[in-house]
Amino acid sequence: MSVSYLLIAFAMTVMLIACAGSGGHVKKSPEIKTDSGSESISTEGEKTEEHSILSESDEFAEALVAEKMTELKQRLARNGVPEEWFDEQTRHESFQVHSSIARYFQRSAEKQVDYDKQRDEAWYFARLGVEAKIEKGKMFIEAHKPIFNMAEAKHGIHKELIAAILGIETNFADRHQRGNFYAFNSLVSQYVFTKRKKFAVREIAALYKFSKKTGHPPQYFTSSYAGAIGWGQFIPSSLLAFFVDSNGIHEDTDPFSLEDTIFSIENYLYRHNLSGNNIDDPDAKYKAVFAYNHSDIYVSAVLYIYEGLRDYARTEKPEESVHLPEDEVQSTEEALPPIP
Repeated sequence: MSVSYLLIAFAMTVMLIACAGSGGHVKKSPEIKTDSGSESISTEGEKTEEHSILSESDEFAEALVAEKMTELKQRLARNGVPEEWFDEQTRHESFQVHSSIARYFQRSAEKQVDYDKQRDEAWYFARLGVEAKIEKGKMFIEAHKPIFNMAEAKHGIHKELIAAILGIETNFADRHQRGNFYAFNSLVSQYVFTKRKKFAVREIAALYKFSKKTGHPPQYFTSSYAGAIGWGQFIPSSLLAFFVDSNGIHEDTDPFSLEDTIFSIENYLYRHNLSGNNIDDPDAKYKAVFAYNHSDIYVSAVLYIYEGLRDYARTEKPEESVHLPEDEVQSTEEALPPIP
C-alpha cells in the first residue's frame, strides 16, 4: 500500500471520527458544507497542541474533499456536463456533502436481509408494514381508479402490481416520503465518500440532462440517500430512460406527479418484458420487479402486497368512501432528519 494512500485513509478516518459527534450542519468552507456535525472545539481544559492537531487534520481532510470535487467535475465534463453547471450547483445555498453517506447503505433493510443475512423475511415485512400497506393500497387504488385503469389498459399489467411498488417505495406517495436529501448532494457525496464513483458520475450526468429536459432546477429533485427521486424512486438514469408523462407531454414530466409515476412504473415493468401476455407467469413478474430493485426480499414484499390487493379485487366490492388515513408506515428508506 502506498504512503499517499495511507495518508488519505488516515485523514478520512480522522474526519469521520470527528464527524460522529452530532447531526448538525456545519459550514466547512466558503464552497463546501458538510453534515458531519463536528462540534466546535472548546479550548477550555484542553491542550492547545491537541486542538492544533485536529485543526490540521480537518484542513487536510477538506483539501482531500476539494481534490475529489475537482476530479468529479473533470469526469463529468468528459460526460457532457458543463463545468459551469457543476460550479453553479456547488455554489448554491442548498449544497453540502454528506460525509456519513456510506452508513445509510450499510444499514439498508434489503442489505441486512439479502446480503448480511442478519434479518429474515418476517423482520423485513414487519419493518415495512406490508399488511398495513395492503389495507391502505385498497383505498388508494379506489381513490385513483381512473388513472390506474388507464395504465393497466396500456399493456395489461395489473394495477395492483403498480400500486404495490408505489406502496413499498413511498407508502403510496406519502408526502413525508418526498425525500430528505437533494439528489445532487447525495450523488456528489457518493463520489467523494464511497466506492460508487462510476454510478455517481453516470447519475449526475443524467440528472443534468433530466433537469434540462423538464426545466426544473436540480434543487427541485429531493431524493433518498441513494439519489432515488419521486414517488416511484427512480434514479436519474431511469428517469431519462423510463419515466413518461401521463399525457405524452415530455416537457411536463414530473417525478412528483402521481399520474406520471403510475404510468412510468407501468412503462418500466413493460420495458422489462412484462405485459398482459405473461402477467400470470410468476417468473416474468419476479424478473420485472427485480429489475426495479435488485433485491430478492424487496420482490417478495412487492408480490405479497400485490397478491393481497388482487385477492381483495377478486372477492370484495370496495366501499364508496376512499378516505386515506394517515399512518406512520415506513418506506424502504430509514427515517432521516429533514433537509435544513
